[in-house]
Amino acid sequence: MIDLTIVALVLFIALANFYFTRWFIRYAKVKRITDIPTKRSSHNVPTPRGGGFGFVVFIIVSLVAYALLKGIFLSTGFLVILISVTIVAFLGWLDDKNDLSKEFRFAVQSLAAILVIVFISNLDLFYLPFFGTVNLGIFGALLGLLWITATTNIFNFMDGVDGIASVQAFSAALGWAIFAYFWQVPLLLVINLFVIAGIVSFLFYNWSPAKIFMGDVGSVFLGFLFAIMPFIAAHFSEQVTIAETIWIAGILLWPFLFDGTFTILRRLYEGENVFEAHRTHLYQKLNIAGWTHAGISTLYLIISFLCIGLAAAFAITTDFIQVIIFATLLFGSLVFARYVYLNTGSEEIEKKEI
Repeated sequence: MIDLTIVALVLFIALANFYFTRWFIRYAKVKRITDIPTKRSSHNVPTPRGGGFGFVVFIIVSLVAYALLKGIFLSTGFLVILISVTIVAFLGWLDDKNDLSKEFRFAVQSLAAILVIVFISNLDLFYLPFFGTVNLGIFGALLGLLWITATTNIFNFMDGVDGIASVQAFSAALGWAIFAYFWQVPLLLVINLFVIAGIVSFLFYNWSPAKIFMGDVGSVFLGFLFAIMPFIAAHFSEQVTIAETIWIAGILLWPFLFDGTFTILRRLYEGENVFEAHRTHLYQKLNIAGWTHAGISTLYLIISFLCIGLAAAFAITTDFIQVIIFATLLFGSLVFARYVYLNTGSEEIEKKEI
């Protein structure tokens, strides 16, 4: 049966964010909350940023309303989700306005991650095809912290061309909503339906040529939210554990995670400072080679949709097929990376701290 409360809140987020973002574009121009192009930028004109403020606020407000109406507001799990995502979103908003140091950003993100690990779920279990579930013990907490902070920042770094972070968020939220429905996890379903509503309404202004960027307030919020999604699923579901949900999370975010991780490892191998700004992500090199913003974002959206199917297959198939799925995904991604590097040239980068 359709829950009219959820329908009403989804419509509220979509409509409120659509009109708020239209107003915020004018406000950001007046207040000079703009992204000024540099040598590492993929855009050529100053563009308002911080547009994610709208969907972040409306999603959080709607989650509070939903929790109050359903009587789960005071539950530990919900309060930790609410507090941690609010902390990270506020951090992103401050960074959009003041350019915070990377040490401070990491410290705050780590604090929010620790809240999730301690009070919601720890990455103490990990599933390996043919080996079963492995108990990671205390190392699970460290791996959980690494997963959450790394995923948060990779998502943020990947928000570099019009619409790319929005389409990745849309596809990942759609995938999680499907899993939440079959796992019968209402809160997980609601969170992702709210994200979809916020992102779709924002995408009207963020698609190429973008009238506004989501900024760190949006990309850090989304990155953190998707990073803790497997922990939320494991905490509230009676059907799955973190051992399985962490795989689903990785596959649903694969386009961003592979691009970001591949680029970091390549830069480390070549002796580059990974904390310096650059234009060597795979999507950036496609842009340098002449791909349009719309073309790049469409490509990543198609890959993201394929990943929903692969995640679904991974969740229901045998160990052997799971290995085949992951091997195919990794091999195909490496072929894609090789194609990009063979068909693009080098680009001088601006030595600027990320």
